[in-house]
Amino acid sequence: MLTFQIENLYTKATGPGHEMHILRNILSCYVPGYSFTKAYKEGRWNGKKYFLTKKGFLPTGLLPYAIKKLPPWIQINKIDQRNIPQFTCRKPCVHQITLRPYQIGAISIACSKKRGVIQAPAGSGKTEIAIGIISSLSYPKTLYLVHQSDLMYQSAERIKKRLQCEPGLMGDGNYKEKRITVAMVQTLWPRIKEPLTELFLRSTELLIIDECHHASATTWYKIAMKTQAFFRFGLSATPLVANSLKNMKLAAATGPLIVKIREDKLVEHGYLCSPKIKIFNVQSPILPPYMSYPMAYERGIIRNATRNLLIEDLAKKLVAEGRTVLILVEAIEHGNRLAELLNAPFLSGKETRKIRKKTISSLSKKEIDILITTKIFDEGIDVPAISAVIMAAGGKSYVRCIQRIGRSMRTNESKKNPVIIDFLDNCHPHLKRHSLKRIKLYREKNYPISFLENQIPL
Repeated sequence: MLTFQIENLYTKATGPGHEMHILRNILSCYVPGYSFTKAYKEGRWNGKKYFLTKKGFLPTGLLPYAIKKLPPWIQINKIDQRNIPQFTCRKPCVHQITLRPYQIGAISIACSKKRGVIQAPAGSGKTEIAIGIISSLSYPKTLYLVHQSDLMYQSAERIKKRLQCEPGLMGDGNYKEKRITVAMVQTLWPRIKEPLTELFLRSTELLIIDECHHASATTWYKIAMKTQAFFRFGLSATPLVANSLKNMKLAAATGPLIVKIREDKLVEHGYLCSPKIKIFNVQSPILPPYMSYPMAYERGIIRNATRNLLIEDLAKKLVAEGRTVLILVEAIEHGNRLAELLNAPFLSGKETRKIRKKTISSLSKKEIDILITTKIFDEGIDVPAISAVIMAAGGKSYVRCIQRIGRSMRTNESKKNPVIIDFLDNCHPHLKRHSLKRIKLYREKNYPISFLENQIPL
């Protein structure tokens, strides 16, 4: 028999040696790239990360997974020693909006499960779900964790509006704790060992991790595992990835996946707009196949005059159709080049918050038709007016691709069905492989795809 003594963060497992060995193997996974390490090649490491320590401790968030995977012949005894906060689960009360049925359902499941991951598409109102959880749990002491200053201010503004209370801020020069505190990871991490920060994390009752697909990163994970919150939730459009280590760390910090809101159902009920994908073929310049990826990216994406002229032409045509266009780039140089071609504003992330806020407001009000941005716009920024996205950045990241598509799917009364412009970059094997990965994702999502030839005269 395995006995589990359950605490908020960690659970102590005890039992016969062979059963503990089985548990230890269940709570392990291979570290990506392990076969290339010196320790593995020399036989000093088997390439695995173990979440069960030699003293028998495991993250409580992984306990449901461990129990599910244990053989049926192993008996289990659970002793729950957690300090459960005094709370009354009630109907969520938020101001100025009516929660949608799927949001109410997600809030109800979260409050009953008490911890776990909520997967919800971009544009589905994840912040409103999080705020609804806070309200339903009768305003426990809350840490709302984010990773960008714009997201911090946007979340705080939404909390103030929906709950009629002023949240504390930790980030961008602010460091003020309140009953509900929105904090940036980058601000908390350097202060993690300070007595006041330790006290704050120990006294937190509810942890909400926004864009929780980042939670496996070292700083996110360590902050989460220092927070003594009984209620723990992660929210993201893309929480689970094809990486067992990241998924296990996310579950360790928050718990298992408890809610999955389907994008196609939200489109079906009119809560989201379904995008149409248009793929344009880019065949020049032909780059040597032996060229390194960084050089190929520079020549084939950033400084590719043919591709950039095509982007310019497409953006102008989309504006002529009455669309508001977002162009996403990876490199600042690329953004500057396109901004010069289009005479359009470019947000690189180096501007002041005041400038970013003013520019985003102008885009929302359709005072500007085109905005070029780097990855600062990949997540969380809410601009329903966007009806076309040009994926100028290329790349192969599943998470980024989903998040970028989501920029266009929010509904708006006067909005046309969104258009996503992407490119089949045939000028180099690496770039083509990345393009094909994005196209595969579009097909998996059942988005309608049109393949078009480059119409720009050379």
